[in-house]
Amino acid sequence: MAKRSILFLALTFWSCGDFFGRKTDLSFIEVPQYDNTLIAYVPLLPYWEGFQGPTDMCIGFDELIYVADSVAGEIVCLDQAGRRIGRFTLPGVHTVVQDRRLDLLAAAPADTVIAGQRYRLEALYRIRLQGASGYGLAHASIVKRLVHPFYFKSTFSTTDTLVRFRKIAILADNSYYLTRNGPDNDPAKFGGPDDAVLRFNSQDEWQEAMVVQTSTGVQSDFFQGAWGICTRARPPQSPFLQLDERFWVGLTAPALPLKVHSVNISEGEQGRFYTVESAWVQGDSGMADGFLATPGRFQRPEGIAFTGGAQPYLIVADAAKDSVYVFTLSGLEGVFPPPAAGIRRPVKVSFGGQGTGPFHLQRPTAVAYHDRILYVADFGNKRIARLRLTTDF
Repeated sequence: MAKRSILFLALTFWSCGDFFGRKTDLSFIEVPQYDNTLIAYVPLLPYWEGFQGPTDMCIGFDELIYVADSVAGEIVCLDQAGRRIGRFTLPGVHTVVQDRRLDLLAAAPADTVIAGQRYRLEALYRIRLQGASGYGLAHASIVKRLVHPFYFKSTFSTTDTLVRFRKIAILADNSYYLTRNGPDNDPAKFGGPDDAVLRFNSQDEWQEAMVVQTSTGVQSDFFQGAWGICTRARPPQSPFLQLDERFWVGLTAPALPLKVHSVNISEGEQGRFYTVESAWVQGDSGMADGFLATPGRFQRPEGIAFTGGAQPYLIVADAAKDSVYVFTLSGLEGVFPPPAAGIRRPVKVSFGGQGTGPFHLQRPTAVAYHDRILYVADFGNKRIARLRLTTDF
């Protein structure tokens, strides 16, 4: 048996050379070339249709999909196969997210009587999915409603009727951030300017309108046109969910050159403070084909999502450009190819452009990511688009 093994090893080594031990010329063997054009997001058909105006969506911690259809005035729940398994009527609902207690948080207008006069004011709703007869939208009920501006003050002005809540981002401890827009942006105003990122605790108590420290100083009016927002907290439900309070936010004010920012939270001797990331990689074409921090890159980043995983990415939906962009967390556009590719720079996989075709969008207002599938709320086409990277099949 030992003699046979020695003979086999000898034949193996000799097979790469001739009888006299000279190296055999192997140049006739074609070396496989990796084609990075094969890396792209491709649509999963059919689209999820039957919506009237999907403005927001989330992957819940129950791993179901919730869609806010503002035109239909309802929240729709689907399973991951696209089957509709519930709906909840809430006129004007335009954003929805689920916390780790499996409650929904949603924003919609509320008719409110003040001093005998009826007003329509923006409101935040907590919707409990667990009812006496079961779990889901069919058993859901509103258990709390916060009406603007009465969650932080008792006075009211007519400009408050113009304030809108945009998007909500959950943290691991069930506290959350809320983006808000409005016309009164006096930075010295109590409760902060209307354009703000607000922080609420897990009991739906308003904590603050964020003030950030930038390279130019402290700014209470930094979040001009605040809209899309996301954190690292995302399903599946896990005791190891990241407690990191960092978030990404999209700003829509026209004059801003940079409209997507990463905001970090730190604790100091004088308490909590917020700082804006300024170290985005940009400008080196040898590193990527595009950059998140290129001035003028975005117009209306209404949807932002964090993918998670071993190699996380930031996904941005620009409603004005009808496009979805993918970036590394350092700000390089694209995704990294598989290790065997031998390519170190990310490959651009952004897609879009106005239209109804498989790679086209019309005002994408929200994005979500779960189990290697990218979901896009395609408002103008009245559908939910689903896509997957070719390398993830």
